[in-house]
Amino acid sequence: MTEQNKGVTPPVFSKDPKEDAYLKTRLQTAITSVINQQMASDDPPEATVTFERLQEEGFSKDEAFGLMSQLVSMEAAELFAGTGNIDMARYIAALETLPAPFAKPKKPQEEDE
Repeated sequence: MTEQNKGVTPPVFSKDPKEDAYLKTRLQTAITSVINQQMASDDPPEATVTFERLQEEGFSKDEAFGLMSQLVSMEAAELFAGTGNIDMARYIAALETLPAPFAKPKKPQEEDE
C-alpha cells in the first residue's frame, strides 16, 4: 500500500450478480468509448497505429480491440491508485509493446537488419 493510499478502504463490490453485471457493462462501455475516441481523434496517434499493427500481426479486430481494452483498464487502475494524472508516455510505450504482456505475438517478429 502506498503512502497516498493509507487508510483508504478498498471498494466493496455487490454480492448481487445483476449489479455486478451492470457495473461490468458500464466499465466495458467506458473503456470502449476511450479507445473509439482515441482512434477517431487520432489522439494519441499510436492508438490507431497499434490497432492496425495488431491486425497485421494476425490478431482479429476483436482481439486487437480486446488487447487495447486490457491496456486501458490497466492504465485506469494505475490512474486511480496513483497520482490521479494520466502518464501518456507510459501509455504510449505500452501501446507500442502490445500484445505483451497480455498475449504472445501471433506472427514471428522480423529482426532488424
